[in-house]
Amino acid sequence: MPVSVVDSLCTATSTARYRLTFTGKWSQTAFPKQYPVYRPPAQWSPLIGVTHSSDYHIWQKNEYASNGVREFSEKGEAWTLIKEVEAAGERIQSVYGLFSTPAVLGGTGQTSVEFEVYARHNFLSFIMRIVPSPDWFIGIDSLNLCDEDHWKENISLELFPYDAGTDSGFTFSSPKFETIPQDKVTQITSSFPSHPANSFFYPRLRHLPPMAKVTLTKIKSKQIFSLPIEPTQSNQIPTGNEIDESLINTPLDCEVSAWSPWGLCKGECGEDKKKGVRYRTRYVHIKPANNGSSCPPLEEEKTCVPDNSMFFELLQQKERCIIEEIPEDTLVTGYILLEHWDKKQDHSPHLGLTITVKDPNLEVLLMKRFGKYGKFTFTSHFSGQHFVCVKSNTTRFSVFANERLKVHLDVQMVEHTIDPSAVKTKDTIESVEFKIQHLIGQMQYISKQQDFEREREETFRQMSEETNGNVLWWAIIQTSILLTVGFWQMRSLKNFFIKKKLV
Repeated sequence: MPVSVVDSLCTATSTARYRLTFTGKWSQTAFPKQYPVYRPPAQWSPLIGVTHSSDYHIWQKNEYASNGVREFSEKGEAWTLIKEVEAAGERIQSVYGLFSTPAVLGGTGQTSVEFEVYARHNFLSFIMRIVPSPDWFIGIDSLNLCDEDHWKENISLELFPYDAGTDSGFTFSSPKFETIPQDKVTQITSSFPSHPANSFFYPRLRHLPPMAKVTLTKIKSKQIFSLPIEPTQSNQIPTGNEIDESLINTPLDCEVSAWSPWGLCKGECGEDKKKGVRYRTRYVHIKPANNGSSCPPLEEEKTCVPDNSMFFELLQQKERCIIEEIPEDTLVTGYILLEHWDKKQDHSPHLGLTITVKDPNLEVLLMKRFGKYGKFTFTSHFSGQHFVCVKSNTTRFSVFANERLKVHLDVQMVEHTIDPSAVKTKDTIESVEFKIQHLIGQMQYISKQQDFEREREETFRQMSEETNGNVLWWAIIQTSILLTVGFWQMRSLKNFFIKKKLV
């Protein structure tokens, strides 16, 4: 966090030694949104600290990050940053000490280190990378440890996340996406960046809870020097005054996607306007946590009229076929309804039919018997004309063999809508992966349709070329016949005139 630099001169006559204790508060209850639990889990990089004068800054809010800060905040590599600090110390004598702590292998761990300051270099700055993250870090910029002629005894500060402005990722595990041109260092809040995908976006909160806390304690001159302690992991947090605050439960509301387009109208065909039903669905992007708002309904349905179906007359014990152009390797679903042409006899329980599907090679793909209503599915193996044949197999007396029947048939190819039954199992699949699979399925279907149309276009082109060729040859033959007949007629007329002695 940036600290206002006081221009008052430090007149303390002696050096001072401080113990810096870092306490991580990055827990899943305080930051439940997209909390990283694996590859890698939430943790902290080594802390890089500097004691310096007022004319030096390792980083500053609303200023551009250096190359060293860039590499450290993006990759955790401190070599360039250390070289920058050393160069500043040699060039303008503004840096007194450089220190570091080991990495903390957990979001709520703790680590400690000791360092020394004196009157000319009485400011402290440090930076610590948030792991994993695009280019996020926490830290302190120019904290004055001196109060005129004496050193401050105890300082405790809460730390909040910052964006180095070099990567445009929105989430902890975002892939690298360089920010061009580079932005300035900015503080991340519950509403900035204002995008629902951001890992710190909590619109119900006015302020983010602190991610960490740093405590600075002045060591008495007679106290024995102690080495830095090893960092603790999240399941080994020491007890004491440093972490006596209760964990914050940040409410996380359920977030869902936009509604998908309405699916195909499913149901019986016919004149009944309320027999069809269509669905639309949406996904859960983020599950609720810590008493956040529950998820709204994920499925919605409405009645519809399957007006894309057809109906035709069918005599009992007779078979009628329709032809459907179907691409290769396409799932086809059909709905069929059989009823009397005369509505007064619609109560008859004896109606039945047989569905037979044949491919372009007239091989049977499906043969199935149904009652009055049925649903059938099959997958095409070749592109081209498929034959869907319907035959009545009612169990009426032969005296009614010529009774008229009405067949309603609806054939649908590759439903793009999400199967409602699949929504119930989507909790086991990452929402992004689920949507990508859905898009891939749609792209594959579109690709098949394009290939099928290309095949049809090629077939029609060949037919057109053959027809054009035949027309040319037919024109030549007709011309030849006309010339031959004309020559024969002229010769016959000449012979006639000679014979009659008219010439």
